[in-house]
Amino acid sequence: MPTRPPAQPLPSSSSSSIQRPHYIAPELYQLFANISFHIIPAKLEEDLGRIYGLVDDLGGQCVRVEECKFVISAVKGKPRLLRVLGEMYDKVPILTPEYIYDTYTSALEYAAQGDTALRPPKLPDRSKYVISPGPRPVRSITTFPKVMDTLDEDKHDEDVKPALKRRKLSHDGDVKPKMEVDLVDMTLFEEDVRFEDIPSLCVHRGSPLKCVNQDIVDAIRPIIEEREFEEAQQKNSNVLSYRRSLSIIKAVPRRIKSGKEAMKLSGVGDKVAQRIDEYLQTGKIQESTSIVSSSRFKALNLFASVYTIGHHKAKELYDKYNCRNLEDVKNHFEAIEEDSPEVRLKDKLRRRKRGGMKQVEIVEEWIRLKEELDQKIPRKEVQEIAECVMEHLEAYIPGCEYTICGGYRRGKTESNDVDIVFRPPGVNLDIGLLRDLYLRLSELGIITHVLHVTHRDPNTPIHASSTNFDNLDKAFVIFKLPGPGRLHRRVDLISAPFDRYASAILSWSGSMMFERDLKRYSENVRGYKFRAGLLQVTTGQEVNLETERDIFNFLGLRYVPPELRNAD
Repeated sequence: MPTRPPAQPLPSSSSSSIQRPHYIAPELYQLFANISFHIIPAKLEEDLGRIYGLVDDLGGQCVRVEECKFVISAVKGKPRLLRVLGEMYDKVPILTPEYIYDTYTSALEYAAQGDTALRPPKLPDRSKYVISPGPRPVRSITTFPKVMDTLDEDKHDEDVKPALKRRKLSHDGDVKPKMEVDLVDMTLFEEDVRFEDIPSLCVHRGSPLKCVNQDIVDAIRPIIEEREFEEAQQKNSNVLSYRRSLSIIKAVPRRIKSGKEAMKLSGVGDKVAQRIDEYLQTGKIQESTSIVSSSRFKALNLFASVYTIGHHKAKELYDKYNCRNLEDVKNHFEAIEEDSPEVRLKDKLRRRKRGGMKQVEIVEEWIRLKEELDQKIPRKEVQEIAECVMEHLEAYIPGCEYTICGGYRRGKTESNDVDIVFRPPGVNLDIGLLRDLYLRLSELGIITHVLHVTHRDPNTPIHASSTNFDNLDKAFVIFKLPGPGRLHRRVDLISAPFDRYASAILSWSGSMMFERDLKRYSENVRGYKFRAGLLQVTTGQEVNLETERDIFNFLGLRYVPPELRNAD
């Protein structure tokens, strides 16, 4: 397919008289990377060839109107544009040619600065050039009344009873609620709280980032981490039991004095109590000390830190394939890869930019960049990464919203990676948006590796599957901000449909145990599966609400602020 419509030939003078930008600036910043235009020739006359050239030299494409992101027109009258564009008039934004000219000027000025430039140029504010804005965002959220009959949090034995064994709650035409209940926000427990009154589920208690018993939690944690490697495929409940014990300790508001006292907490058993006593008496836990100093444990942790290598695979690499360092791991994956390096080289760059990297390629690149990827990301840089992402989303759709989730949202001063959930300003505008974004960032070199991509099926309801556990568009990438001295960072980009934004934020904010208990409570107590959205178990009805607070209210839960969800 030609890069520009053949129906209107370039003016004959264009090949000789038009100054092409590459004669002035050989390397212009590709501000139109992965952006396509359709040019309406009317009234442009000899400027037509120049506009085509500017689009090309800025990394854009000129295509048929059915395939474009934007229409460029010197014609401004709606009747004439309707005759030319037909139904496409309301489907894509229409801009004046000055948008092309001003973008080129910005790129040219940046090129002239050379090494003194502080940051790449931005696209001009598109609103200044709009003839027609394109699709009008439709904002539609299903509203439901607040849930009634809130659970008594003291009744721990009812926390996880299946919903069908309880009075069914439903909304908008099912079982009508008796009364509305306004739920106050969750706070930390008072210091004099009885241990036996602290609820067993994370969703019924607040867990700070650092608790008064954090040293005890940290001393026991290596035992959990070691068990994660040793228990085949995590099918044994031992790890989960330990996690639940540490999780509830995080919510205790005063210093634990003994293992016997700790056993008053729901889920804390003899083994954890014994280790608490050992730590309080000696200042350490011998088993944890032995684990941390073990060369085997160090190697397993090192292997598992490589993307795509989990706990089970790390153990297999060590025990079955005798890997002892990252070079051994790299050689193992190269040996089992069917294609030779020469064959893989042919499409390697394409896979890095567009997704579909092979595991051997991910392992190779991760090990190569590991020194950078292992460095913590300060909050300021996390925010810079998010602002960069949103800047390039604006290249396609203005007015997108975003939330930085994960540990950042829970209050961590430094992060291992960055989770950014965003949504467009209206329904169905998210379709294809994530793909446009990561391809543009790849072309600009900001995304250096597209590790894994999932695309949601708009016709499929929320579900869990092996390929897309929450039916959201997601791109897991390696990201590098423009400019000198920047490091490679792990970033997860999550595009949410307009009406599932709040659910997506909630499901990507963590912590792991909090999310686990939220799903457990939603399904077993309220009868709704939670997978970045609520789906009624019995009817398959999808429930979408505007805010996280609305979701908590709907489920009959007090709102737990993100900074109190640190239950791991």
